[in-house]
Amino acid sequence: MWNLFFACVTVFFGVMLLTPPIGAVAWKIGAVDVPKDARRMHKESVPRSGGVAIFLALLAGCVGFCTMDPFLLRILIGATLLTMIGLLDDIYSIRPLGKLLAQIGAAVIGVYGASLGVVLWSSFWVVAVTNAHNFIDGIDGLFAGCASVESIVLAGLLFLFGQESLALPCVLIFVACLAFRSFNSHPAMIFAGDCGSGTVGYLLGMLSLPLFWEMRWEAGWLSPLFLFAYPLTDLFTSVVRRILRGNSPFHADRGHIHHRICATGIGQIACGRILIFLSALGALVAAFLSTGGDLIAASLSCVVAAVFLIEIRTLFYCI
Repeated sequence: MWNLFFACVTVFFGVMLLTPPIGAVAWKIGAVDVPKDARRMHKESVPRSGGVAIFLALLAGCVGFCTMDPFLLRILIGATLLTMIGLLDDIYSIRPLGKLLAQIGAAVIGVYGASLGVVLWSSFWVVAVTNAHNFIDGIDGLFAGCASVESIVLAGLLFLFGQESLALPCVLIFVACLAFRSFNSHPAMIFAGDCGSGTVGYLLGMLSLPLFWEMRWEAGWLSPLFLFAYPLTDLFTSVVRRILRGNSPFHADRGHIHHRICATGIGQIACGRILIFLSALGALVAAFLSTGGDLIAASLSCVVAAVFLIEIRTLFYCI
């Protein structure tokens, strides 16, 4: 318990102490989000390198207090790569294909040594979760709030599966995102940037792989899908919408779920709360589905599935 306590304290104060100076440096190096088009929800320029503070604090917590088995070590190497690429993108705007190749490379590093089938599936899953969290980072506090919910539930599931060495990093992600949200809540003083949302998405994707490997029953594979139901839904609908419009899947637009909700007149704070609640509901279903099937799990699964199917249909009608 003391190890957990000191690890959480290290990460929390690491984020709190590192974020302000990193934000100041972001202004000088050009890692700034300028509201130059209609899809952006903020009105004034905001530094977007907060992910560096999140990553450095997590790295300190993991190296100092976690059991560094080969899997976790490879994950941290991949996260380091994505943080560096993300920061370069926040400054210079790297082409989408370059970022995608970096994400695939980081995913392969994480599952290096596994069979070809495992590497291919795991890489697809991790890249999807990585980009899904990047896609939802569009309004103040949303990404950090959703990642907090997902990481703490994932930590509980990994602990139940006997994966204590991987549960602790998830708890540290939870602490880091909570600390960062104090700077990122509306009106945000700093954004996570690609170096934050992409890196945290990658970490969550990698750390959720044991949920597929250690299923307790036949429907257990649905658990990770529900855990990340909201960001994956936003990713899927965004890609399909853009393709149907004849655009690149990476073409940014104002059609994300948070954009649709805010377009009804709901403010960013309320919108964030709605979507974080949906993430929490999906995570609750994931917890039931991971531990075994029963009537409650089945009922909740149907409710959540219906919500997201209705949302998908609504988005398609808006194309």
